[in-house]
Amino acid sequence: MFIMVKELIKMIKLTVLLYIVCSLGYTFLIWGIGKIAFPFQAGGSIVYKNSKPIGSMLIGEKFTSPYIFNGRPSYAGNGYNGTESGASNYAPTNGKYINHEKKLIDKFLKENPSVKKGEIPVDIVTGSGSGLGPYISIAAALDQVTRISSLTGISQAALYRLVKRNISYRQFGIFGTPGVNTVNLNLKLSLLIKKYNLKLYERIFKGLV
Repeated sequence: MFIMVKELIKMIKLTVLLYIVCSLGYTFLIWGIGKIAFPFQAGGSIVYKNSKPIGSMLIGEKFTSPYIFNGRPSYAGNGYNGTESGASNYAPTNGKYINHEKKLIDKFLKENPSVKKGEIPVDIVTGSGSGLGPYISIAAALDQVTRISSLTGISQAALYRLVKRNISYRQFGIFGTPGVNTVNLNLKLSLLIKKYNLKLYERIFKGLV
């Protein structure tokens, strides 16, 4: 009986120790490293304007203005709703999904007449799994340059340079797919529009950036 109680006490001590190390020690260690080494990322990659949060580099926005780079379609609520993250859940053969995709393709071709139907990047007319992804493919960004150039007056060459300077390449050269973060890209684009056309900047971005 005495040995049994002794072993039970050992087990309780070990459980408490593991709880402290794994649940508290490990958590605060990782949190501390993140806050010191990567403060921006550890804080949610929040973008501030005049001390006011205006977005996050980790979550896409419902960009629909023809003057800026549009992101992927989103099925998260009414679009990029962080509380309703998810995909369409339609099967690829579902009639409603096919009709919806056709409308998205027609809309993209209408807004970007320089792009041929067979050359539309798949990601720009299909939603991501989370419905919140901020990235689009490089091709999807470049295909929007002609439209944005004609509406803003910024040269295509300047917009191409903007896209290429903001490409996120594979992590460690292995993981992920090269792409462009639309939140970051549109923030940089806003500065470019502000430089070339202040009135247009105020019309598009008033109260936003």
